Amino acid sequence: MLLLAQVILLGTGTPNADPDRSGPSTAILANGTPYIVDFGPGVVRRAAAAKIKPSDLKIAFATHLHSDHTLGLPDLILTPWTLERTAPLELYGPKGLADMANHIEQAYKQDIQIRLTGGEPSNKTG
Repeated sequence: MLLLAQVILLGTGTPNADPDRSGPSTAILANGTPYIVDFGPGVVRRAAAAKIKPSDLKIAFATHLHSDHTLGLPDLILTPWTLERTAPLELYGPKGLADMANHIEQAYKQDIQIRLTGGEPSNKTG
């Protein structure tokens, strides 16, 4: 089987507030499936600019838990879900990442509830 792979730098920024660089993030496309490595600020918008559909953002890896590499996690969890991702986000990374994701879901529980039952219904699986 031939593996077709592409590496796309979505963000190459540092903790500095450089308006021309999004936070650290890389997309690896393997046979058309995107795998996100780190999720700095702007990750979903930068992926969309690279022609990766938000609904296809299903698997992500964190190299470490510095804020500049993880500030895009709420966006990565929530935005693709509201844009029709039907599977939960799969996250892989160091100890503490699951706690971070769980706390983000708690922080946005009101938004999630409104989206599940309110005027902008989202799917219950993504």
